[in-house]
Amino acid sequence: MSVSHFNLRERLTIGQRLHVTWRNRVYSSLLLDIGSTYLDIGVIQSLGEQIHLSPGAEVTIGFGIPESGYYRFQTTVLAEIAQPGPAVRIAYPTQVERVQQRRHYRLPVLLTFSFRVLNDLKSHRSFITHQGTTVDISGGGMQFVSQEDLRFGDKLEIDLPAVLGLTAGIIATVLRTTDNFDGTYQASVQFENLDRQQEEAIIRFIFQEQVRRRRMQQ
Repeated sequence: MSVSHFNLRERLTIGQRLHVTWRNRVYSSLLLDIGSTYLDIGVIQSLGEQIHLSPGAEVTIGFGIPESGYYRFQTTVLAEIAQPGPAVRIAYPTQVERVQQRRHYRLPVLLTFSFRVLNDLKSHRSFITHQGTTVDISGGGMQFVSQEDLRFGDKLEIDLPAVLGLTAGIIATVLRTTDNFDGTYQASVQFENLDRQQEEAIIRFIFQEQVRRRRMQQ
C-alpha cells in the first residue's frame, strides 16, 4: 500500500526498533531521525562488528505496530554519516507494504522444532537454540508454544522438522504473543521470504496430513 509522509510519520517513532534485511541476512537497528527525503537509522552489527553499507545498497526495512501488524518497505542506502553520531541514511520510501497474516489454511498439528532469536546480538541470544512445539502451521506462518518469552517483532530463524521436507534456517517474524501462565508462551509468526519450493513443501505436507486424517476416520 502507498503511504504519504504524514502517514509514515504516524507509524514510525524515534527510537523504534527496525529490522534491516541485507544480502538475505536480518539485522536489528533503531530509527534515529526522520527527514523530508530520508530516514536515519542506527548502524547494523554482526558479532559486535559494524556492517558497512555502501551508497546504493538496497535494503528492506521492517517494523511492527502492536495491535496493527507488521510493515516493511524497500529502499536504498544514501550514505553512512558520522555526526551527530554514527548512522546510516536511507532514502524515504515511496511505498510501505503491510505483511498479510492470513493467506493459507492453518492445519492444527503438533511438531517439535528448534529456533533462534536473531535480533538480540548483544546478549548473544541468537546463539541459543530453543525448542518449540507447533499449534498449527500454514504456508504463510504458524503458531507455537515454547518456554521463550518472545516479543512482538522478534526475528526468528526456524529449523522445521524433516517431515516437512524443508531445509533449516527459515526466517519468521513474531506477530503476537500470549503468556500461558504455566511457564510457557504461545507465539504467532509470519514466514519471511519463503521460496516457492519451501512454501509448496509445507502446503504438500498439510494436504497429505489432511488426507491421512480423513482415511483414519473412515
